[in-house]
Amino acid sequence: MKYLNKLSEQNLRYFFSLLTLFVFFLSSYAFIDNSVFNRMTNDDCLWVEEYNGEKLKEGLFIIQVVPDGVTDKAGVKNGDILYEINGKRFKDLKEAQLLINAAETGDVLIYTIKRGNEVLKLSFKAYKFFNLYLIISFLVGMGFLFNGFIVGYSKPKEITSQLFFFLGLTIAVSYSPALDYFSNYSAAVLIFYLVVRLISSSFANPLFVHFFITYPIKYEFKKRKLVIWIIYIAGITIPLVSTLFKLGNALPTILSVLYSFIGVFYMIKSYHKAENEVIKKSFKIIIAGFFIGVTGLTYLLVYGLFVKSAAFLVSPLWFAPFLLVLAIPMSLGYSIFKYKILDTEFVIKRGMVFGILTTIIILFYLGIVYTADSFLSGYIGGNAKVITFTAIIVITFTFDFFNKKAKDFVDKQFYKDRYNYRKALLEFSQELPRIKSIRQAVDRLGLSVNETMGIEKLDVWIQDERYLQILAKEQLATAGVLQEIKDIHQDTLMNKIFGNNSEPVLLSALEIGEMNLSKEDIETIQRENIYLGVPIYLKDNLIGVLSFSKKPSGKEYSDEDIDLLKTIASQIAISFESTRLQHEELDKQKIDEELDIARKIQESLLPDTAVSIEGLEIEGSSSPAKTIGGDFYDLIKIRDTKLLVIVADVSGKGIPAALNLSKVQAMIQFSSKVFDSPMEILKSVNKQIYNKIDRKSFVTIAAGLFDLEKMTLKICRAGHNPILFANSNEVKEINSKGIGLGLDNAKLFDANLQEIELPLHSGDIFLFYSDGLTEAMNSFKEEFGLQNVKKILKEDSGKNSREIQKALNDAVKEFKGNAEQNDDITLVTVKIK
Repeated sequence: MKYLNKLSEQNLRYFFSLLTLFVFFLSSYAFIDNSVFNRMTNDDCLWVEEYNGEKLKEGLFIIQVVPDGVTDKAGVKNGDILYEINGKRFKDLKEAQLLINAAETGDVLIYTIKRGNEVLKLSFKAYKFFNLYLIISFLVGMGFLFNGFIVGYSKPKEITSQLFFFLGLTIAVSYSPALDYFSNYSAAVLIFYLVVRLISSSFANPLFVHFFITYPIKYEFKKRKLVIWIIYIAGITIPLVSTLFKLGNALPTILSVLYSFIGVFYMIKSYHKAENEVIKKSFKIIIAGFFIGVTGLTYLLVYGLFVKSAAFLVSPLWFAPFLLVLAIPMSLGYSIFKYKILDTEFVIKRGMVFGILTTIIILFYLGIVYTADSFLSGYIGGNAKVITFTAIIVITFTFDFFNKKAKDFVDKQFYKDRYNYRKALLEFSQELPRIKSIRQAVDRLGLSVNETMGIEKLDVWIQDERYLQILAKEQLATAGVLQEIKDIHQDTLMNKIFGNNSEPVLLSALEIGEMNLSKEDIETIQRENIYLGVPIYLKDNLIGVLSFSKKPSGKEYSDEDIDLLKTIASQIAISFESTRLQHEELDKQKIDEELDIARKIQESLLPDTAVSIEGLEIEGSSSPAKTIGGDFYDLIKIRDTKLLVIVADVSGKGIPAALNLSKVQAMIQFSSKVFDSPMEILKSVNKQIYNKIDRKSFVTIAAGLFDLEKMTLKICRAGHNPILFANSNEVKEINSKGIGLGLDNAKLFDANLQEIELPLHSGDIFLFYSDGLTEAMNSFKEEFGLQNVKKILKEDSGKNSREIQKALNDAVKEFKGNAEQNDDITLVTVKIK
């Protein structure tokens, strides 16, 4: 199985899909061949080439004539010799069967038979044989194939999913009917099909045992791998040798019973040992299904021992108890879907969304057809091409919208709890950029996952000494008792698992067994109750690991859960780094010469005069806390009716920060001539700056594009403070997602960037500002705060931009009094005339 995991998850899904389609078409064709194309015509008697020691050179002996059957009523007797069918002679049994198979139910067949020295022509009406055994076997195979595919497709890289997938595949082929021997297929086709069935049936028993000694509990015993190899070698070799050397079915049957007994034994053992109530409930149903199914198989075995007549010579009702075998795939399928064992949520959700989308598309098409027929028939007539083309255009442009709506509907209606906690975690991720402390970020995350997902324990192991030193300085009260900060205890283990792996890892008993961990490592995982590890990486460097316990509900972490926690880990990394950079800046020494050079560079970046745009009142100012600051603003006139407003905060001080300022501003000014959207401008700048800016630096930006022709404002934030909107009625924050420029490559940056478009009205006020405004402190270490800013905007909403800006600066100056300015304060106020 380890060779399969070299493939990507998507490629594995393609591979599993192709195998499933191959088996489905192979089994379905054989079933249709036997039940439709070459369905057996029955004459209620058996033909043999040898009878009572006598072998015929021509013709066939008729035996086992069914009392009151069609041939019995026609006068046929046991021991009669069949020479002709409808006047046609045949050379062997196969040719004779092909002759009567050509007849349909109700057709008259005329047999020419010899009884002693007498030649008779006897006629009767033939009928097609109803093969109930064939139908049941096919349904059992398809049940296992469907269950196996759903599980394998959902989690293609998990060993249990792979085992169950191949188990379903092999059983499906084993239970599929053989191609009709009496058909005209070539020997090569018949041999190929027989070989596929033989190989599949040989693998089915070992896979059955392997699966139940691995799931739901992985049983460890001495030389486990060697034992598994022996199970497979014996399970495959004995049936192959018995077939090749014609040794009969005794040994394969005994082996199959033995393997079934071992598999069921471990199934029942796991049921009794399992502590998870979900597993116990599901396995109770599966075990009941197996015993019901075994009852059907036992009946079939006993029937074969005592009833010597050919299957087509007895009533199909004799095979009705064999229907009990269907309880096995049905109980498996019910448990998989009802209790979500083996985690099939991925496929179930996709299936629901696909069904909803299909329904919407059909309704759309029918609606367009109806509209065309009812109202537009005079213009387009019955032109189907026009209707189809119109439907394609409508569906194409609305597909993404309805796809999102369908996903939201499925989440809300069928996965409500999961939808709610994902929503809560997303809200937490949006709150995270505002958290200025490592300890606070960790505590807040622990409480969030406990309240939303019910996770009882979150450990945060931190490797980087720089963050540990910051953590030691922070004297915040712990928000809960869910977190422990690991700095030494788990170093070896975590570096072994995540040192070269940036992807989350499940650490259940099954996964641990495949990771070649030491006994001490396994004991550490079990002692610390770690079930899922999500690494915290920043620019290819491992900072630490978020270690989650198993959910109390017993449900598995879905792909969407893991993706969400991975995103949060990325944002935690950014939050840690942001905090570290802030601490680092506080420790930097003042270098007068460097600051003087940086000050001149920064001053050259600010607009010399306010830009004039008819319809807008614009006022900007920047007040550095020291000689040189890390903020800047820019007003870029795109054309007479368009203005791009930029407020940015560059990490770092001194010459490096000033140089970064000049780089960023130049890139923004250049990109504003190419792109017509703040989002695209920021994406372009991030791509350019990522490999040019120092790895320890980043830039937060708030960008707003005013379009007076359309009377709209497009806003995009890259990790910066929210823009404030005000008018005579209200003051509110305008939030949009985004991380700082230069923190990560285009893929993560673009995925977390959001643009918002707002309508403009006369009297609207927009305030772009840096965090120095709200975090300005007085001598008592109290912050000026966002509420004071909002209050001034509301009270002065009737004033012009310059007066509003002056009011804000004056209020901050009065608030801080004689206290030293602790951060740069940059403001741009825009009011719509």
